[in-house]
This record gives sequence, C-alpha cells and structure tokens, in this order.
Amino acid sequence: MVSFPRARSGGAVTAGAGERVSLVTGGTGGIGRTVALGLARGGDRVLFVGRSEERGSRVLDELRQALPGVDHVFLPADLSLLSETARVADRVARLSDRLDAAVFCAGILSTIPEWTSEGLERNFVLNYLTRYLLARRLLPVLTEAPSGRLVLVSNAGMYGDSLDFDDLQHRRGRPGTRVAGRTQFANDLLCVELADRLRGTRVEVTCVFPGVTDTGVFRNARGLPRVMRALAPVVLRLLASSPETAARTPVYLAQDARATGTGGRFYGPKLEERKVPKRAQRQERRSGLWAASEKLVRPYLEQVGSKGETK
Repeated sequence: MVSFPRARSGGAVTAGAGERVSLVTGGTGGIGRTVALGLARGGDRVLFVGRSEERGSRVLDELRQALPGVDHVFLPADLSLLSETARVADRVARLSDRLDAAVFCAGILSTIPEWTSEGLERNFVLNYLTRYLLARRLLPVLTEAPSGRLVLVSNAGMYGDSLDFDDLQHRRGRPGTRVAGRTQFANDLLCVELADRLRGTRVEVTCVFPGVTDTGVFRNARGLPRVMRALAPVVLRLLASSPETAARTPVYLAQDARATGTGGRFYGPKLEERKVPKRAQRQERRSGLWAASEKLVRPYLEQVGSKGETK
C-alpha cells in the first residue's frame, strides 16, 4: 500500500476501537455544517474545514452537543489554495490514524473567473482541484478503513462537458455559466475515474446533487445578473429545500452500512439515484483530467504514488 503522509514529529492519535472518523469540507455553513452534525449524531468524530474561525467555533460547540465526549476538530483553511489544502491533509494525518469518510462540500457559485496568489483559477481550484488533491492524499488511509467513503457534493450530471484542457485556468475564457459549469463536470469525471481506479478496494466514491438548497451559495454568488440576484430570495423561498433535507443523501452515503456497492454512482435529493451521463464515462476525458490535475498538484503529493490508489 502507498504510505500515508505523516507528521515528522509526534504521532497521530489512535482512534478508539470502533470509533469512526469523518472529514467534512465547507463544514462551517450550509450543507457542509449540516452534514457534519448529521455524521456526529450518527456517532462519528468529525474533523471539519472552513475559513471562518468564528463560525468554526460555533459549529464545534454544536458538534460537542450532538456527540459529547469526542474530540471533534475545526481545521481553518482556505481551500482555494493548494498549499493550505496540503496543510489540511497533513493535519488530518496528525489528528487520526483512521479515516472512514470524507465529504467534500466546499464550493462557490460564480460566473466570473478569478485567480489566486498561486496563479490558478479560484473556481476551478475550490470546486474541484483541491478535492482531487485531498482525495489523493487521503486515499491510502481511507482504503484502510473497514468501509471507506468519499462523497463529492456537486451537481452530479447536471452540466455538459465544457472543460478545455488547454485552458483549465480560463485565462482565455469569458465570464458566464461555463466558469462554474466546467468545475462541476470535473467532479463528475473525478467520481467515475476514482471509482474505476478503486475497484476491488473497500472505498466507495459517489457524487451527489443535493438539489436547490436554501444556503448562502446563491446569496453570495459572484457575477450573477442583478435581476437574478434580486429574484434569488423569492426562488429559494418557493423552491429550495432545507440544508437538513439536502444533507440526508451525503450523510447516508458517508456513514450508513447499507450504502455499499455505491461506487461510481450519482445521487440526487432524498437518496434518489441519478443516471451517470455518457460524457462523464469517456475514458479519454477522465484520464486527461486526471493527468492534468496530477501535474498541477504534483508538488503537494508527498509520498503518494502516481495512481493514488492501493497497489
């Protein structure tokens, strides 16, 4: 097995017998917060990532009420930066020698391309590339779990293939729905590719469209036309489900013993299975994105093999 990166000083805390451990990104608000609480209520020790120290502290208090006597941990980080994402992976390794589930909820909605201090397009990194990096860094320990689960909360088949491998950072692209859409389709490809690479292991990789949900994603969206921003509160009030409803599927897929044999499948609200579109199954697109992603994150793949999987 590929060795999991460990801290140079001090060992990981050994999980107690039968103690499940889960990681949630975007855990300080919206669907991510509700997923974290759902996992805690189901008995998991929760490690969760977010940017706001204040909101992180509040969610930590909620987790301690949901499952007292367990060392839940808030990991402050900006997941639009690969360097901070790698730091999260290092911290997880120091915090626990066991990881049963990772639920990736962090993401933004934007029609405007932006570039980070690392020179990468922010939407692409936050919605997709840091998920790829975390998956690669965490797969060895997930594979060691009795039943490892990796859940991508995205749009699961809702977007077409608008990825341009020659311009993944959208330097030549225009503002518009493609800015967000290409990142969502990248999650589709990642789910199918990872599930294929992990066939025969104990890890289940799934992709979830949670439905239109009443969270800050739409209220904080960047670049939406003024009329859409004005109508968003009305639309959310009439059509959106609650974060509790949206979190039901990812919590089930991450924790429930019945969610076996789900690898490579797409799901929607209320545990409804969705058809995996043929465009997400195309081998050349899956392998092309994998190779491009690996090149971008290579400096942060300490001790992880080129396939990111059990050998």
